[in-house]
Amino acid sequence: MRTIRSEAEWAAKSDAKVLLTGESGVGKDIVARVIHQQSARRYMPLVTINCVSVPDSLLEPELFGHVRGSFTGAYRDRIGLLETAHKGTVFLDEVCEMSPRMQALLLRFMETGEIQRVGSDRVQSNVDARVLAATNRDPQELVAAKTFREDLYYRLNVIDIRIPPLRSRREDIPVLFEHFLRRYSERRGIAVPAMAPDALNAILAFEWPGNVRQLKNVAERLIVRAQNSFVTLADLPPEIAGVPRPATIAPPAPREQAAIEVVFDRMVKQRESFWSAVYPEFMARDLTRSVLRFIVKRGLQETSGSYKMLVELLNMKPTDYKRFLNFLRKHECHVPFERFRSVRGRQPPTREPDFPDVCVPDSPNDSIHESPIVIDDARR
Repeated sequence: MRTIRSEAEWAAKSDAKVLLTGESGVGKDIVARVIHQQSARRYMPLVTINCVSVPDSLLEPELFGHVRGSFTGAYRDRIGLLETAHKGTVFLDEVCEMSPRMQALLLRFMETGEIQRVGSDRVQSNVDARVLAATNRDPQELVAAKTFREDLYYRLNVIDIRIPPLRSRREDIPVLFEHFLRRYSERRGIAVPAMAPDALNAILAFEWPGNVRQLKNVAERLIVRAQNSFVTLADLPPEIAGVPRPATIAPPAPREQAAIEVVFDRMVKQRESFWSAVYPEFMARDLTRSVLRFIVKRGLQETSGSYKMLVELLNMKPTDYKRFLNFLRKHECHVPFERFRSVRGRQPPTREPDFPDVCVPDSPNDSIHESPIVIDDARR
């Protein structure tokens, strides 16, 4: 933690662009906040946007603004988040998930600082905003695969801060865990509970696939459910205590079960794509949401909770990953993947979009922002 904070403080001494990399949950957004708070721009706004949480069609007007009548619902002129961050800092979380077109627009802005709102035929303003970006994927692999622009990567990667996963810095685990226990105990007005030796050993030995976010959640759960001032091994979640928790799937109705078997065999055995085997029938309402959810659950059970492997299992292209997740969320058929992870003891892939990044805030007031777009005005 000291090394990462030292790097953040050095980055704060300049206006150079910073690229933060690391698994989901290691705290990239907190490092970005520290850089802003330690910089000369700390009295100006810190504007944050999660690029994967905003549909591509809305990302451009959110960043650059729009003029009245440029699209349906544009009843007035509106400035974008980049203009809001003038003289401040803009933090682009999950920047590698931008489409090629948005990558080109971002590159142009970073080179010129010019803002041209959607629907306008001229440049509205020049913006002076420092850009911090983060990704939980390997940008060099994306550049090699031609899915992320090489020139944009080098433009963003002036200062590269890599945050290792929690399992690679186990000496931080007891410090962080004690910090979270103390914070939540103070909020509830109770004494900080003591840890039994076997419980503490289990916490230190656990792999923490959810990184600091998962550690924080476990600490909060222990305080919320505290029965006494002593935490034993039995108080820990089963996956940390070493008790297997199998992923269970509620059986569907007999009629739905038959439909599921037919559709699943078409994709897994006959190698038919999800977009031809499931999508048309679902949109025509021949398949219900419960059937679609069960197909996703069954697939996650096969892939040990990996949505990336599920895309491959259902014969979709790797580039359909984002489209598939957006489709499931839009129709409320997205299934949480965590409970399927402990079935085979496998570690999660480096990217899953289910949670925002979280680390240790510097104070209890540094809360976690769940919305995809956040404006943090330091002047308040």
